[in-house]
Amino acid sequence: MATAIEVARHNAVEGCVHECFAALMAAVRAQTAEARGLRRIFARIAADEAQHGELAWDLHTWLLGQLSEEEAAEVTALRAAALRGLEARAAAAQVGVPGELGRLGAGEVAALAGRFASLLAA
Repeated sequence: MATAIEVARHNAVEGCVHECFAALMAAVRAQTAEARGLRRIFARIAADEAQHGELAWDLHTWLLGQLSEEEAAEVTALRAAALRGLEARAAAAQVGVPGELGRLGAGEVAALAGRFASLLAA
């Protein structure tokens, strides 16, 4: 069974950062995908991912209250590190994505990730 600190670490990175950015990318794909059917699918995915991200932030807030100050600081630092690495991760994930899903280059996705990370870190 996972401990609160283990759940908090995972949630801070995967939920608060990666799930939320996945929601943003799905929303972008819902606007930029070539086929109307793909745009509809990505709109549903974006809504679902946004709910996951919202749950992650609710859980994050609750978990931080359950942890010691030292543990909470560690979790916050892990989330900050994930935000700092988001541009490179997003650009790498864009490599090989078919153009039908939207004509976003790795640089555009990295820039979007950078803006997202800046806003989330504020």
